[in-house]
Amino acid sequence: MSVGTFGPLAFRPTAAPDGGFHYWQGQSLGWWITTVYPLFADFPPISSVYVMVKRNQDGTCAPIYIGQTDNLRRRMMEHSKDKVLAAYKLGATQLHAHFIANTATERFAVETDLRNGHKTPLNEQPSAAFGGLIGLGNALMNPQPRSFLDSLVGVS
Repeated sequence: MSVGTFGPLAFRPTAAPDGGFHYWQGQSLGWWITTVYPLFADFPPISSVYVMVKRNQDGTCAPIYIGQTDNLRRRMMEHSKDKVLAAYKLGATQLHAHFIANTATERFAVETDLRNGHKTPLNEQPSAAFGGLIGLGNALMNPQPRSFLDSLVGVS
């Protein structure tokens, strides 16, 4: 897809009928604008940070999973048999996508800020800012088999 002079702005994503946009605050206290979609939708094939969201009865949003990708359509298709279904079972009905962070470094920074600011039940791996050293220590204390074959033959 050619994005032309204005980059991703030339692609006009279809927002959810209720309109629209939601701001998420990260641990940094910065705010990130997102476009609101139904959880099951045809997403644009552009880079984004995304949040699978449960909309509570009082209108507040509860993040279920936060991720980032260079192609939202492809990533949601990859998640369709695991994370999307698990999020749906936990009550998620929306996907909020932040399209302004374009580079991998920018997306990772926004994703990390949001993950460190919110408890998300489907994000199992620790985020870099907090869990990196703890995760590294855990890996050293509890080494895992290096491959599926190693686990079959008992190599650690």
